[in-house]
Amino acid sequence: MGRPAFTRFLNTARSPRTGSPAGVRLGAEFVTWEDLLRRGREQATAIRPGHAYVVDPSAGLDALAGLFAVATVPDTTLLWAVPGPLGVACRPVAPAVSAVAPPVTGGPDRPLWGVCTSGSSGTPKVAIGYADQWEAIALHYEQALYGPRYAGDPDTAVATCLPPQFSATFFMTVLPSLFLRRDLLLFAPHDWTAVHALAARRPTVVLAVPAVAAAACLGTTASADMSRATLFLGGGHVSGERARLIRQRYTGVELVNLYGTAETGAVSTDHDPGHNQHVGRPVDGKAVWLHDVGDDGVGTLAAAGPDCAAYRWRPGETPIAHDGYVTGTDYARFDDDGRLCLEGRVDGGEKFNGVLVYPRSVERHLLALDGVVDARVLVRRTPTGLEQLVARVVGRVDEGTVREHCAVLTPTDQPTVVECVNERDAAPAYSSHGKL
Repeated sequence: MGRPAFTRFLNTARSPRTGSPAGVRLGAEFVTWEDLLRRGREQATAIRPGHAYVVDPSAGLDALAGLFAVATVPDTTLLWAVPGPLGVACRPVAPAVSAVAPPVTGGPDRPLWGVCTSGSSGTPKVAIGYADQWEAIALHYEQALYGPRYAGDPDTAVATCLPPQFSATFFMTVLPSLFLRRDLLLFAPHDWTAVHALAARRPTVVLAVPAVAAAACLGTTASADMSRATLFLGGGHVSGERARLIRQRYTGVELVNLYGTAETGAVSTDHDPGHNQHVGRPVDGKAVWLHDVGDDGVGTLAAAGPDCAAYRWRPGETPIAHDGYVTGTDYARFDDDGRLCLEGRVDGGEKFNGVLVYPRSVERHLLALDGVVDARVLVRRTPTGLEQLVARVVGRVDEGTVREHCAVLTPTDQPTVVECVNERDAAPAYSSHGKL
């Protein structure tokens, strides 16, 4: 990658108004950005120009030092991913850093970086972009998402409970904190105490998923003053009930629903979530349009910007190059006010007993039922060959109510198995990625 990726970071002296050097806090540990850069430079002797490396984001602060180790050596490719699910041969060379075969060969002579976009099930997929655009990405998110409320304020801190390997975590928290010398708090999903304390003192941007934020609110009866904080929620459904709960517990918080993918980066934001109608307007400065639009105004979502992937790669396969823009995984349309409305996944169809069904369409129908705060529909295939259309529903509803609500659907779209759980007891139903 090399020094150009860190021009602003290396040349800009910027500290919060507290007067203390900015850095990263993880639990009881705190390390300044300068110390992480120093550690990375010391480890860079093990990094060879022109080679590719996996940096393990789950390694805590060692991962950030490893990031610097790779990024400060010219012409390297950095894969920000947990090595195991990636499924490639790795040779450890430094703490949290392993050498791997380059995923892209014969491409443009530019530094590359990649992040896993999936892997909790199925074969991991890696979005690969240009690392010399990291600074542009940091400035884009600073201005488009954090401004005008926070942009330019050196005292603003950033916090997240999402795993560092998430592309949203990297784009929205790591890069802006790194390049603009912001304090970064990495906290456990079950304990928001440090966030409450931070937001009481300073302007704070928080990134989480709806299920985690709702669980944090349900875990306490006391409200916290979050009037100096903005809470970005991505990776799940923000129901009206969840929005009300969060605003009740976190008084004064600015609540924003975030939509996007690892391949596209942030696409749109909704500053008044909870209506289940749209995902807001496109992010300022981001090119967002519809590809192959039909007579009904619905097309495949497309986007272009510094955070969009240049390649899509599955380990063991040849990387697929994008042609200057990325088509997303969703069909969408724009309403009369320019807000983006999702109309199902491009790859959302599944065979169920020989008939094509669309689980996402059934999920949208379930989310319209009063008392439902989240829903997931999937085709379950048992070892005996029996197929079931399973609906997992979180909220204040029972099986009978769900089945009655689904009676208007075609018989093939009606769930054969309904699993209901109260939100207070829903934590075990979610994966570590915040997915139901």
